[in-house]
Amino acid sequence: MSLVGIIDYDCGNIKSITNAIKFLGYEFKIIRHKNELSKYDKIILPGVGAFDHAVDSLHKKNLFVALQKWSNNDSNKLLGICLGMQLLCKDSEESLCNNKGLNLIDANVLSLSTRIKNDNKVPHMGWNEIELNENNIFSYENNKRDFYFIHSYAVFVNNNELSLAKTNYGDILFDSMIFNRKNIFGAQFHPEKSFHQGLNILKDFIENA
Repeated sequence: MSLVGIIDYDCGNIKSITNAIKFLGYEFKIIRHKNELSKYDKIILPGVGAFDHAVDSLHKKNLFVALQKWSNNDSNKLLGICLGMQLLCKDSEESLCNNKGLNLIDANVLSLSTRIKNDNKVPHMGWNEIELNENNIFSYENNKRDFYFIHSYAVFVNNNELSLAKTNYGDILFDSMIFNRKNIFGAQFHPEKSFHQGLNILKDFIENA
């Protein structure tokens, strides 16, 4: 039985993700201290809210540098969800303090509101499909399926090989799933709120990553 670590750094209610993991039948533990990281080789970094607050919270709990060091071991697998995915990147236009991300994937987080040129609203909220690249981790049956999004900033990779899936919103095509080609994964949508196809994403990460 896989034991999954879920990081709690005071950025959003993690109850929905713990409920999803429990529903899938996997055991999990909540991680609140850096010393707990070494007990796990599969960790989920969820997140809801502002980029600066999330970065500050990770630093305050001494998890920021600890996560970077933990991720240097390719046998450890990390999945960032929503804001958690954005934290995997180099930086974010949302930051008012020039805070940097974990820099685990060569990507930047950019504002949707300054790039949407039609009547689409920001935040991008609701159901939208992903165009999944063929890969050995996530089932291709999830290609062109709808997942639940809520975000005002989006991730854009600097090397297209780091993109696992793309999503079109208005005239913007952003990276809705990313991968460092080793052990770090991100999903902009909320798999825990995306019904069967979302649960498949979590299951694939836990079993196949």
